[in-house]
Amino acid sequence: MDNSSDTDPILIIGANARFLAENAGRHGHNVFVADYYGDVDTRASFKSRSVKRDGNGEFTLRSLVDLARGIKNSGIVYGPGFENDIFALTKLKELGPIIGCGIEAVRKSRDPETLLRSARSWNFKYPSIRYEKVPSMKGKKWLAKPFAEMGGVNVRFADATTAPGVFYQEYVEGLPSSAIVVSNGSECAVLGLTTQLIGDTAFGADNFRYSGNVFPHPFTNEAIGQATAIADSLTLELDLKGLWGFDFIYNGEVVLIEINPRPTAGTGVLSMGTWNDLLGLHIDGVSGKNSSIIIDPGPTGSYFAQSRVFAKEDSTFTGAEKWKAQGGRDIPEDGEFIPAGAPVLTVSAEDISYNGVIAKLHDKAKNVYNSLTPATATML
Repeated sequence: MDNSSDTDPILIIGANARFLAENAGRHGHNVFVADYYGDVDTRASFKSRSVKRDGNGEFTLRSLVDLARGIKNSGIVYGPGFENDIFALTKLKELGPIIGCGIEAVRKSRDPETLLRSARSWNFKYPSIRYEKVPSMKGKKWLAKPFAEMGGVNVRFADATTAPGVFYQEYVEGLPSSAIVVSNGSECAVLGLTTQLIGDTAFGADNFRYSGNVFPHPFTNEAIGQATAIADSLTLELDLKGLWGFDFIYNGEVVLIEINPRPTAGTGVLSMGTWNDLLGLHIDGVSGKNSSIIIDPGPTGSYFAQSRVFAKEDSTFTGAEKWKAQGGRDIPEDGEFIPAGAPVLTVSAEDISYNGVIAKLHDKAKNVYNSLTPATATML
């Protein structure tokens, strides 16, 4: 594997690609980033294009693909969003060789019925699903989930109204969690387990909206056996290759919730706590070979956390240089308008305790909100 800058770069493309590009840069990979926002730190560190600053301003994957046309590359790694738009993923193949799960693997991974059959075949836990309201659902909690959903933004508890374009998944009590996996189609390794920060209002999230992760999972020792068995099963059943992840609930058992058949945002905290060459592992996995890269499990006695902070109202941002100096990521420009609900930036923390690292993130989120001022009508 040639990491030198003499070859054409690897194109990393997705709604947000910074988390993988950052790790790739640390390990000397030559990469080009195409994403939605083109934040300050991404543009300072990598060759890049963004929909917001270089494109048509439409935050769609198809606009992102059009934006990336003409970028010379030695291969394309797709990130968040493409698992939900098979057409955009198909068009992406016109730009260069895809380094990631194949289209059929992606399609199966995002199909609840396929996951239910896989759970029955391989004997792991997966919640009951329904495609319409039926009497047997009474007396239990259910979630209404869009088929093309990312980040939990539109996930809600099911109510009396049947929303279009959703399926129903039985709600499972427990700790929201995720696994980060690398596979070669026949074998896999679980690189780490994390907890997920879901609906935390301190970060401007609500309901089931995802904002970040904590690594390692506080119940790693108890959960790793079941998580590895699920990863092994899904690798073989779905022909998953490269970096991917799955979300689960931990309640003494590992209950699969959904699969993300591409590098996940959870790799950000994995990069904080380990020295793993994630892009190198991804490329080796997709090529189908047993990687010679040594996997770093990370230190013991420390927790690492990252979270996006979302605007609670229409705002303008100041303090880009301050946040860059303080280790902020995904930083907007000074004076940039941030609409309510949109991401402002990403904060990070480290601590010796699980609760302590989350408390530090909460404190940093407060400081992010101090960098925002309410937008006036003339700014819109």
